[in-house]
Amino acid sequence: MSTDEKKEVAAPIALVTGGNAGIGLETCKGLLKEGFHLVVCARSQKKADEAVTSLLQGGPKGSTAESLVLDLSSLESVKKAAGTFLGTKRTLNVCVLNAGVMALPWCKTGDGFEQQWQVNVLGHFYFCRLLLPAINTAEGPTGRIVHVASGAHRLHPQAVDYELLTREHESEDGYDQWFAYGRSKLANILLSNEFARRLKVAGSVVTSNGLHPGNVNTALWTKGGRTNESGIPVEEGALTSIHLATSKEVEGQSGGYYFLCEPVTTIYNEEKHKDENYISQSATRTEVSLSEKEGKAMWAVASNDVGLGEDL
Repeated sequence: MSTDEKKEVAAPIALVTGGNAGIGLETCKGLLKEGFHLVVCARSQKKADEAVTSLLQGGPKGSTAESLVLDLSSLESVKKAAGTFLGTKRTLNVCVLNAGVMALPWCKTGDGFEQQWQVNVLGHFYFCRLLLPAINTAEGPTGRIVHVASGAHRLHPQAVDYELLTREHESEDGYDQWFAYGRSKLANILLSNEFARRLKVAGSVVTSNGLHPGNVNTALWTKGGRTNESGIPVEEGALTSIHLATSKEVEGQSGGYYFLCEPVTTIYNEEKHKDENYISQSATRTEVSLSEKEGKAMWAVASNDVGLGEDL
């Protein structure tokens, strides 16, 4: 699509990071069925274009989509991608922050951060902050931000130790890849909460909610050095993302964390829930994930990391 063609799209617009594979691709399929024009983000032009072609071939007649290159491990790429969309002067109705990595060995990005922290947390935070002017122009209560977090946030049930995080940006000494993954997913929830709080204070109708997609069988497990034969299909894993992006049930609802399309309110207790099945455990969240204090602290650190002020 040319820039002029993009300006002429009449359908509401939904953007999905990591929309070329796994849960993201299935989320895109669901959003096409709901009548959205899609912006499919992927790390390379080839991956994004291939996903768009596949989606349009299998989607409803008249579906529209476009590709956008977004490499979350590069803050420059994030800035460029946001600038590309903002340059079209269009409203973004739904922003699904879906992409991520899981439990990878220690690696330092070109921007100087541990990779799980940058890809799962900073990249999405920066991208969403930059896109907010477009989301805030959404008419009525249709502006929605959806953060794909994880029940794995329970791997980090305490407040974030930022001194430890700073050390992990510099060295792999003492680095635990699953602990770091859990921390990144806790961060997704805390930042989703803080987006919701700040948007409300600013008088915006835009909503922000997080979710646990479930134990989904995707390539992330292989990349993390494990297999997951018991995982649910990606079609099921995308349902809560689609629900938060489209359902009238959550219209105007903000600051929640969802699993199986339902809000999660039960506080996780390791002793109490250790013998329960996966579904029951997943329908819980940690106490720290609800902390406004920790959300504000996370927002301050993330804003500093990407070079933005704290104010929206």
